[in-house]
Formats: sequence, structure tokens, C-alpha cells
Amino acid sequence: MENTSKSIAEDLKDYFKNYDYSKPNSDIQIIKVETENDLKKIYYGTGFYIILTNKIFEKNPCQFDYQNLKAIYRGHSYFTKKRILSHLSNEYYNSTRKSNEPNYKVCLKIEDKINGININQEPYKDWKWTVIVHKMKNSSKLIREQMEIAFDNVFQKPCKSIK
Repeated sequence: MENTSKSIAEDLKDYFKNYDYSKPNSDIQIIKVETENDLKKIYYGTGFYIILTNKIFEKNPCQFDYQNLKAIYRGHSYFTKKRILSHLSNEYYNSTRKSNEPNYKVCLKIEDKINGININQEPYKDWKWTVIVHKMKNSSKLIREQMEIAFDNVFQKPCKSIK
């Protein structure tokens, strides 16, 4: 089993090292986020996601960038759209969340002790945002966690993914 885990980890690292985000692929969704409405286009199902912005953070070791935006957060979820909404449109997410839906309480922190942001509000509305989703239909939590580890091994952990 250990050899299988190592093989998967190596395969995922190779995947990230060699993936070309400039080529369209139905398993990857890249959304330029200009308003909260753009977040509604995000893939709903199971996936791994990367949140990028043009805002420069002094202590961001992550080397992943796309179209001059840098990764500040990466994660995975069974309900990817809901999870990203909890990070970037927190008030909308909380006000529209149904009682049978996940209640994500630990979200992107730009300011200490404030979970989640609202990209339609200052100062975030002046920043550029992109979300990249790797669709991972029928994937296990273990595999999605391996995606996080592989991403961090290749690019280093984004500054706002650090707990």
C-alpha cells in the first residue's frame, strides 16, 4: 500500500509539473472572477481548486501563477462551488445556505480572525481574481488531499492556505 501511495504522489507531482493551463481541457475550469455572479459558473461537484489574485502578499512562498495572478489559496471539496463561495462570497454563501448543505466555517482569511471575504466589497473588489478548478468526479477525499500535497510539493503552499 505504501508503494502505491508513493506512486500516486509522484504521478500527481508530475501532473502539476507538466500541466499546460493555456490549453483548453474539459476537466479543468478557469474562471476569471470579476463579480460574485461569475462564481455561479463554477463547477458544483468534487474537485481541487486554486484561488489566484493580483494582490501581492509579502510572505507568499507559492510559485504558482497564471496570467500574472498568483495563487494565494488551494483546497479541495466534495461541493467545490459551495466551498469557493464560502471563501470569496461569504455573506451570500451564509445567507443562501440550506440547512442540509455543508456549513463551512474555516474559510479564506485575508484579515486575522475573519473567515471568508466578499469580492464585491472593498478592498477585494479592486483586486483581480481567477479560480482554477480541477474537476475530480468520483474522487475520494484521500486522493484530493494528495492533490493538495502534490501541489505544495511542486509550487509550495500558498500563503493563505497556511493555517
